[in-house]
Amino acid sequence: MSQQVAPTHSLTAVTPILSSQTQRYLGYLAAATTVLIWSCYFLSLRQGALSPLGTFDLTLFRFGVPGLILLPLFIKRWHTLRRVNPVWLLGMAVGAGLPFFLLSAVGMRWAPVAHGSTLIPGTAPVFVTAMAVLVFAQPLSGWRRFGLVAVVAGVVCLLWTGLSGASQGLGQGQGLFLVCSFLWAVFTLSVRQSGLSPLEAASVVTVPSTVLLTLYAVAAQPALTLAAVPTGEWVVQLLVQGLAVGLGAGFLYGFAIRQLGAEITSAIGSLTPVCATVLAWVFLRESIELSTALGLSLVTLGVICASGLIHPEKK
Repeated sequence: MSQQVAPTHSLTAVTPILSSQTQRYLGYLAAATTVLIWSCYFLSLRQGALSPLGTFDLTLFRFGVPGLILLPLFIKRWHTLRRVNPVWLLGMAVGAGLPFFLLSAVGMRWAPVAHGSTLIPGTAPVFVTAMAVLVFAQPLSGWRRFGLVAVVAGVVCLLWTGLSGASQGLGQGQGLFLVCSFLWAVFTLSVRQSGLSPLEAASVVTVPSTVLLTLYAVAAQPALTLAAVPTGEWVVQLLVQGLAVGLGAGFLYGFAIRQLGAEITSAIGSLTPVCATVLAWVFLRESIELSTALGLSLVTLGVICASGLIHPEKK
């Protein structure tokens, strides 16, 4: 059976993960399914940015639907949640909550899916590894050093067009993606250290975000744009943002972390760029420049090495 030791009071204490071989296989399957959902998420977010559907509508879909579904669980497990260190609760709520979503939505208006889907899940394992070494005093192997160098080279390739000024706003979008990547790394480590179940962790992200959205809606009364968007389009957004990403990916990613650890799970997430870029090329007709293709390849290879998939180590 899988067993995760209850988190200690020390913020830097790393609790061991004890998983059977079958549960580790299920963890890999959950992580791979998360990659597919994330790829659809990036396409959905990009399509929403290019359509009349407003950011507030998208945010409601992303957090309101799963937040309402998970509210009973949040209330029922309140005493369990209160025992978790507030640092990890805040890390989950901020790292995958409203700040993460809104920054990524703005970034998608300035940069293509290929950049967002590479920089956010692609560089998050680098931030995870860096924090594991600097904060949790984890060893840095030769494979991880090689991976970090490859990731840095890949990021430079992806940022080159934006930094050279060839595309207005592209550099700003890429910068926002890197901020989102750091936030996601904080979320990943917070889930790992909290010891919460996947659904409990998802409720920590979605329920507070739903409350904040409700307060904002009452105070500011923002206009909804659903009436200006074809029904089929916003229904797809609702299904992808609310159910697939909010509930499905939230549960699967948390499950994978419990079975595999933060670094391996985030490394598998680096496969998102390949899937999302191909889907964007097919469905959104986005072009892939040589520097983008090279950067995508280097980042994907680098995060796999940096996060220990080639020479796995349990964390």
